[in-house]
Amino acid sequence: MHWSAPYVGLPWQEKGDTHEGVSCWGLGVLIYREVAGVTLLTYAEAFATSAERAEIAAIIDGATSTWPWNLVVPGQERDLDVAIFRRAGMDTHVGIICERGRMLHITHDQESAIVDYRSGRWAHRLAGVYRHADLMERRFGL
Repeated sequence: MHWSAPYVGLPWQEKGDTHEGVSCWGLGVLIYREVAGVTLLTYAEAFATSAERAEIAAIIDGATSTWPWNLVVPGQERDLDVAIFRRAGMDTHVGIICERGRMLHITHDQESAIVDYRSGRWAHRLAGVYRHADLMERRFGL
């Protein structure tokens, strides 16, 4: 069974990061905690509602420049890399790569699912793919 299977079909929950409900960043927090053994900051207290996109964008932007994240060369994505997408003109959506060209993600209007991020609604929104420094050499047998 692929590592992503237990994370498909999770319900949306504002600021959620458990199997009972997740936000897009919360899904990443949950996966990193359970699959990679890496603790990511949740930032749940940093915003009150999903409508505050500017604050979320600022958090993501700050994370990519101050956290231990490294930009991945297009075409070299691998499992557990984080894809960041623009929504409403800001980098506010996160998906977790589960194979090249496909990501596990969630939006407020659907359960978590695996979708193609190189075509359809996500392709033109891709802002970048990042790899956490703790995962640079570790492969987790994926």
